[in-house]
Amino acid sequence: MSKQQLIEILTVPGCSSKRPMRDLVDSLLQENEIDNAEVREVEVATDAMAVREKFPGSPTVRVNGIDVDPEDDRQSNYGMG
Repeated sequence: MSKQQLIEILTVPGCSSKRPMRDLVDSLLQENEIDNAEVREVEVATDAMAVREKFPGSPTVRVNGIDVDPEDDRQSNYGMG
């Protein structure tokens, strides 16, 4: 039995890329027959939350807490914009 994966899609309120990113994540899970993943949509609504979440920009996708874009993990300036 494999461990459940946590996929987080972090976005700012009103992000126009939220739905396309969710569709892409769902499609990739289906194509790869991954059925042990929980997908969470996280709205980053404040600068304090952006700093706490180490939010590099909208949308951000993380799998088990690791950003899918390796460059984003090297960033140190977080915020809403």
